[in-house]
Amino acid sequence: MLTILSLVLAAEAGSPLLDYQRARTDLESRRAELTAAWKKHPAQARQTARSTLLSYLEKSAFPAWEGTTWDFYGTTTTPREGKIACGYYVTTVLEQAGFHLERVLLAQQASAWLVATVARGTRVDWIRPADNADAVKEIRKRFGDGLVVIGFDYHVGFLRIDGERASFCHSSFIEPGSVTCEDPVPSGAFASRTYVVADALNDRVLDDWILGRAVPSQLPKKPRRE
Repeated sequence: MLTILSLVLAAEAGSPLLDYQRARTDLESRRAELTAAWKKHPAQARQTARSTLLSYLEKSAFPAWEGTTWDFYGTTTTPREGKIACGYYVTTVLEQAGFHLERVLLAQQASAWLVATVARGTRVDWIRPADNADAVKEIRKRFGDGLVVIGFDYHVGFLRIDGERASFCHSSFIEPGSVTCEDPVPSGAFASRTYVVADALNDRVLDDWILGRAVPSQLPKKPRRE
């Protein structure tokens, strides 16, 4: 959680941290409005929720977290304070957007399980492209404009696709060694043998967000003891 001291310092320094907290508060108010609207017009409420969340992520969450230092064991919940690992970045951004998920547990899983959790039973595509450019092309072809969550061989992050524009938002374990949103094609962190991809704002997970329901974790089954 954002501490009172962090907010005081943010206000004094003119940091975007305070703006981020305000954006989160505004988003929660909007979610509450959509809860009532969903009961009468669920499809319309989902459409509004999707555009609202995309705007919040692009204008507030992603910029606020940019520059936060990466660390394999990083678990900070405050942008630009402490350090954050790639899995924790994804789950923390979603949790602070109002998704009720198991932030710590999911961040510690193989990325495919995090992706499967966000997918909420909708399609999860396993893609093995020739290179980064081919991966972006294939993801754009399959999912179109929007936001996807991607699990890599050793990494996880978001890919925002908007027409010909693509932006890869993640906590990078290589240069610059921090949270960044960058062109995925030349990004070394975007390279992978396998990409596990799901729509991060699919109808089912949007319903969970609108109604304030918990997003059930998809986890590997424990081996049975004989």
